[in-house]
Amino acid sequence: MSERVGVLVDLPEYVVAVAGLPRSAERVGRSAGAIVVVDGSAEWWDAAAGAVEAGAAAVLVAEPRAVPLEEVVILADRAAGRGVPIVVHRSSLRADLVDLAVAQRNGLAPRVTVAECRATADALPTMVRDAIGWTRSLAGARLVLGAADRGRDAGTALLRADDDGRVVGSMLVGVTSAEGAVLRLQALGEASTEVEIDVPLGHVELATSTAAGRLVAPAKLESGERASVRRAIDTVARGMRCLEVEELLADARAAESILGASRHPTLL
Repeated sequence: MSERVGVLVDLPEYVVAVAGLPRSAERVGRSAGAIVVVDGSAEWWDAAAGAVEAGAAAVLVAEPRAVPLEEVVILADRAAGRGVPIVVHRSSLRADLVDLAVAQRNGLAPRVTVAECRATADALPTMVRDAIGWTRSLAGARLVLGAADRGRDAGTALLRADDDGRVVGSMLVGVTSAEGAVLRLQALGEASTEVEIDVPLGHVELATSTAAGRLVAPAKLESGERASVRRAIDTVARGMRCLEVEELLADARAAESILGASRHPTLL
């Protein structure tokens, strides 16, 4: 790349990330032609739509918390119509770590995936959404709720593939204290993938077991923020199609179905 890409950003972690990419990125003060970093903890869909209308080259959504389906669908359609990619950084679903997990399976799809999500009531929707994203990515299929049973503080769900209805996996969700928050996932089959994200410690472990043995992925030294900025730059530079907001929507729909299920089993 001969020229640096402008990045409009105020979030401290992303300011540091841009500073760490001096050959490919620089901070700018305008949206037009730049990658616009949007804070996902607020009404990011409105901010992202404003950036699209202002002529942004791309939008990077940092840790989306709420995902109102109708508003985000409108945003996705508007961005697609203008050819503006929307990159989404989800720290519990890092794109580079997901790509590594898929690659280490050498094309062997899991026969079933089991996920466990334990978080505070406020944080549980985001964790369930990201666990669905892991399951979707490893299975290579978008997911819908097959059945669910949920009480006040815990529940279970059966997940099916959206295209052919096959059973893909199951999920256990539960409310716990902030200190006990954890996301665990096992994708089982001829190759097995284990993912554990200890939220309080910020520790992520990825391990893959095959006939050749068990491989534990090394810890990522690059911050997720820097990796997402690099991904946005590559997307702009190569003119690549980006489906991350569509994937976010698909995961959010499935998560909403799980968390909105009643105490009695609901079959779809």
